[in-house]
Amino acid sequence: MKYRALLVNDGKQMMKDPMLMASLLGPLAVIAFARFGFPPLAAWVEGRYAFDLTDYTGFAVSFLLTTVPLLPGTMAGLLMLDERDENMVAYYGVTPLTRKGYYSYRLFLPSLMALLLTGLFLLLSGMAELRTESGYALLLFALEAPWIALLLAAVAANKVEGLALSKLCGLLFAGPVVVSFVPEPWQYLGIVIPTYWPAKSYMLGISNETVLSSIVFIAGFLYHTALLKLAVRAFLRRMD
Repeated sequence: MKYRALLVNDGKQMMKDPMLMASLLGPLAVIAFARFGFPPLAAWVEGRYAFDLTDYTGFAVSFLLTTVPLLPGTMAGLLMLDERDENMVAYYGVTPLTRKGYYSYRLFLPSLMALLLTGLFLLLSGMAELRTESGYALLLFALEAPWIALLLAAVAANKVEGLALSKLCGLLFAGPVVVSFVPEPWQYLGIVIPTYWPAKSYMLGISNETVLSSIVFIAGFLYHTALLKLAVRAFLRRMD
């Protein structure tokens, strides 16, 4: 299996680098918080401040889900920066893996991790409503991971800059906030934020607006595809 060496190396890197380890353990911690931490927190807030936090469960789900692809995407981006600095990409280019195989692996792995971990959140969190529209959000959130990885690898000059840039990715949390708390039509200004689309699709779904949720999913999918194409072009220019 030509990807085995990369998988083994990634495992070793994750064991040595706490930042990379957090890309796997972080989403699991988010799932654990949603399952075991949110209910007692909601009960405490209601008892202390007479504020029903469960009225905002939909927002909490979309907000927490934003974390899931962010971490694997960051991990992949930082690994790509490491391998670029060490000129490993040129080495992979003359192996049976080839440069195309390397790029495919680096983008597929965070996408797969984001897809699986997002699915685990929807199944195990006890907060999310399981319906077709939940799948829309799952797919769109999974597309966030490769986009983030390419952004870091294309823009950052080294791993230090990549870490700094990854902090700016926290702006992606604005997507669910805009969907839940900004009234229409001002809310539509948030369409430039990638996470707006999965959050909007999910919120429409749990409101039983299935047709609108499907339309938002299609538009969001096209938007994410366009972002990925732009990121790939920027990354390839940087590599050249």
